[in-house]
Amino acid sequence: MVAAAGLRLPLQDYLLADHELRELDRARVVLIDRCMRGFGFSYPVRHPTADLGPRSPTERRYGITDASDAAAHGYGLGDRDPARQKPPEKPDLDADAQTVLFGKGRSSVKGRPVPEGGCVTQADRSLGAGAPAGTDPGLAQQLSFQSFDLSRADSRVRRATRAWSACMAGHGYDYADPLAPLGDPALSGATSPRAVATATTDIRCKKATNLVGIWFAVESAYQRRLIDDHHDRLTGLKQANTARLRTAARLT
Repeated sequence: MVAAAGLRLPLQDYLLADHELRELDRARVVLIDRCMRGFGFSYPVRHPTADLGPRSPTERRYGITDASDAAAHGYGLGDRDPARQKPPEKPDLDADAQTVLFGKGRSSVKGRPVPEGGCVTQADRSLGAGAPAGTDPGLAQQLSFQSFDLSRADSRVRRATRAWSACMAGHGYDYADPLAPLGDPALSGATSPRAVATATTDIRCKKATNLVGIWFAVESAYQRRLIDDHHDRLTGLKQANTARLRTAARLT
C-alpha cells in the first residue's frame, strides 16, 4: 500500500470534510453580511472555489504517497498549492464597521445595540443553534492529533520508518523520518530535478517497506480505541456537525 488519498481513518466520521467546511464558511459569511447590513455596512468577502491542498486528510498524513504527483511536482502540490493562489482581498472596514463585526469597543453603533461578540460571534451562535449543549467542536481533531502521535511512537511504525530510512539511505538520501522531506527547504519551491528524484525514490521506498500500510493500520487501531473511550462526546459532536450543516444548507 502506498497511495493514501483513498484511505479513511475511523475518526473521519466525526470530522467535517473540506467541502462541508467550505459550505459552513459560505453560510457564516452570509450571516455576517446580513448582520452587518442591519447597521448599514457590507461584508464583501470572496472565498476560493477551487479544491486546494491534499485531496484528502490521509493523502500526505504519512508523507508523500502519490507516485504521479511525485513524478510531476516532487513534493509540491502543483495547481492545488494554496501558495499559488491569490489571497482573497480583506474588506476595507472603518472603525464603526469593525466594532459591529467583532463587538469590541462601543456597545452601540448608529443607535443600534451591537450583538455580544459582534456579527462574527452572532453568526457562529446561529450556525450552532441546533447543536447539543456542551459539544466540543475540536474534540475529533484533538483525538486525531493524539492518534497520530501515538502511532508515530509505536514500535511497529518506528520499525517500518527505520526500514524506509535505510532504503532512502541506500539511494543516497539521508532522512530519518518520512515527513522530513516535506519540510526540507532544498526540496520546496519550484519543482526541481532533485525534488522529483527524491520524491520518486521516497515513493519506491514506501512501497518496498509497506510503511503506509503499516502506519495506517496501527493508527486506525488507536483511533478505534479513542472512539470507544470518547463515544458519548463524539456522538454529540456528530449531531452538532449535522445540525450546523442543516442550518448552512438553508442559507446557501
